[in-house]
Amino acid sequence: MRSSIFTNMVIALLLLLTPIIALYAYSNQTSSRVLTEEIVKAKRTQVDTFVGQIGQMFAQFDSYQKMLYQSKEVRNLAYPDLLGDDLLHFRTLKTVSEEINRLVGYGRRKGVIAVVYPKTGMVIKSDSSLGALPSALPDVDGFWSYRNESNGDSYFIETISNPAKTAKAEEADLTVVAKVDEGEIKSGLSDMKSKGLEDPFLYKPGFTPIFNYTADQALIRHMLPELTPGEHAEDVKPRLIRTENGAYQVHMEMVPSLGWYLVDYVPIDTIMAPIKRNQTMFYMISGMMLFMAFILSFILYRNVRIPFRKLMQGMNFIEKGMYKSRMQDPPKGEFRYLYQRFNSMAARIEELIEDVLKEQIQTKEANVKQLQSQINPHFLYNTLAYIKSMVELGEKEAAVSMTMNLSKYYRYTTKTSRSFATLDEEMGLVVNYLDIHRMLTDDFEYEIEIEPAMTEMEIPRLSLQPLVENVIVHAFRKPVQYGIVRIRGRVESGIARLSVEDNGPGIPQAQLDAMQSKIRLATSGEIDSGLQNVHQRLILLFGEGSGLTLGTSEWGGLRAEISWRIEEGNA
Repeated sequence: MRSSIFTNMVIALLLLLTPIIALYAYSNQTSSRVLTEEIVKAKRTQVDTFVGQIGQMFAQFDSYQKMLYQSKEVRNLAYPDLLGDDLLHFRTLKTVSEEINRLVGYGRRKGVIAVVYPKTGMVIKSDSSLGALPSALPDVDGFWSYRNESNGDSYFIETISNPAKTAKAEEADLTVVAKVDEGEIKSGLSDMKSKGLEDPFLYKPGFTPIFNYTADQALIRHMLPELTPGEHAEDVKPRLIRTENGAYQVHMEMVPSLGWYLVDYVPIDTIMAPIKRNQTMFYMISGMMLFMAFILSFILYRNVRIPFRKLMQGMNFIEKGMYKSRMQDPPKGEFRYLYQRFNSMAARIEELIEDVLKEQIQTKEANVKQLQSQINPHFLYNTLAYIKSMVELGEKEAAVSMTMNLSKYYRYTTKTSRSFATLDEEMGLVVNYLDIHRMLTDDFEYEIEIEPAMTEMEIPRLSLQPLVENVIVHAFRKPVQYGIVRIRGRVESGIARLSVEDNGPGIPQAQLDAMQSKIRLATSGEIDSGLQNVHQRLILLFGEGSGLTLGTSEWGGLRAEISWRIEEGNA
């Protein structure tokens, strides 16, 4: 139980709250999306309706123009000579004037309808207080266009002439004029605002917007840079515009007869305020729950987790061999009793471990001395046999030399005061041993390749000599060719390795595996060979991972390798 109770409780609470928050966020997002879609639909319907009303108003004026343009009386006034006398001219003039006033009186929105006869200078217009005709009519006939006069008057105007005016220099016989002042448009926008629109206005890129009388002009001017229509002006989608005062959803719809857009906006923040309030309240409650969980977790952490963690640390110290570890500052409650029991247990374990350790050290030293003593007779029997043979052959100098070398050898091997020797000392013994055998038989040679850094390393005494002896006794017992012995020493990844290789006949793999198994599985009471002796001593002194390994050399003979772990400071 390594993870903190405090952390686990917080994580558990987060895991419980996460699906609730996720579900709420999804529900809130869905509600906001549905509400937004409904707002878009409702607002689009409103804007479309009022765009239709504006278009209908201008369409009425278009129809009035066409009716007057096609009127026989209107055309006759353009040619006074055709009327005959003044009475008929007066009656025709009265009929046209009444018709103009009658047509203008039909509509709810007021404007100016007039017939202008440029050649005679006569003008017949509706009786209206909205203003007179402009001082100059458009040079070319066309649909509704917007104009600003120098006196500040602004209006929409449309003309139809006979014959049609297509150039500035042309002069028509008559021109039917329809004019709607900007004030009338503003009144219509104000009526739309009172009937459900938020703050409608007319907009066309490059022109000053036409506001309703109570419009928030500062806000609208702030929106204007983002109201430029796209490539398809007739298909303008609602857009979200963010300002310092909040976010607004803007709807635009073109009035086809004018080429202007009716624009209205919806304050999203105001509409979404109840949803945001609920969302804020939910998150505040969730935050309070999380804070309370933190407080509760901290209390449990301080009163349970900290004492328990200290107890686990003490257990870990005991597991790592630090038996003098004791629990300090025992807390109140049940943990005080656990701390006291732990200290008693640790003291008892320390006593038992010391007793067992002393016994193991004594046993280990006895095993090492016993294993070391098994090597001495084994080599002595073989050497004395060689000396006896040389004496019988009369090789006095060879016998003396061998006797001296044997004396040096046993002087080295009988020093039981030290269990370890440097590799340089061990190699001196091995070279002496090999030279003795070369004096007896000249059918082999040896090579030594030891890394200089290994010469001062300490290894168990007489660890390498049994491997060399095994080669001399077994590999070259029935030589079929000139023998070679090679001794190599190297350090690889914190492990020191010494190998002895020969070019003898080798050993079949099955037999080699059996020998290796016998060496590894032999206990200290079952050791009956020098190789087993070496293997067991390495394990006893250096621990698992050390020992003797048998294999095949690159010449096909036997390769015996001893290895042991070294500390970083000795590498």
